[in-house]
Parts: sequence; C-alpha cells; structure tokens
Amino acid sequence: MKISILSLGVLVLAAVPLAYGDTIHNRTRGPCFQVTIQADPVNHAQVEQNCDWNYSRTVQAGRENQAHTVQTGEVNNNKVRQYQYDMSQYFGRTRGRQRR
Repeated sequence: MKISILSLGVLVLAAVPLAYGDTIHNRTRGPCFQVTIQADPVNHAQVEQNCDWNYSRTVQAGRENQAHTVQTGEVNNNKVRQYQYDMSQYFGRTRGRQRR
C-alpha cells in the first residue's frame, strides 16, 4: 500500500511540468471580458482589449474618478459609470449637527 501511494505521488510530481509547460501569451481570438469596480477616494481605470469581441464594464465611486478604455476588435462594448462621492463631506455634515 505504501509503495503504491509513493509511486502515485512520484507520477503526479513528474506530470506537473507537462501541465504547466505552455507559455503565457495574450489572447486575441474569441471574447474578452473585463470588470472593474473601484470605491476609493481617487479612482483610475485603464482598460486595453484586443480580441475579436471586447466587453468592458467599469464602476467608480469616489471623489475623483478617471477611466480610459481602448478596444480594437470586431465587436467592442464598453460601459463606464462614475459616481462622485466624498465621504469626508458626508460625515463632516453629520458630525456638525447636535441633538437638542
């Protein structure tokens, strides 16, 4: 029993380089999707897609929001929603009020 578990472990370890032997490359065929959600005081988003079909969604909520999207493909679909929200202003107003 111990010998079969040991030989199985050696076999699995020997197969690991084969499973991860392919090089990483940029995908250009088929669809590409990217979703970005940011909720910091200052938000910057930059999306670059170069696939057959490109879909991108960006949502930002903060004091300063900036988004830049470049898509090159047969189908390009991009939506950006930005909400200006300054948390310090909101809490500054509520702290200033006192109950009587």
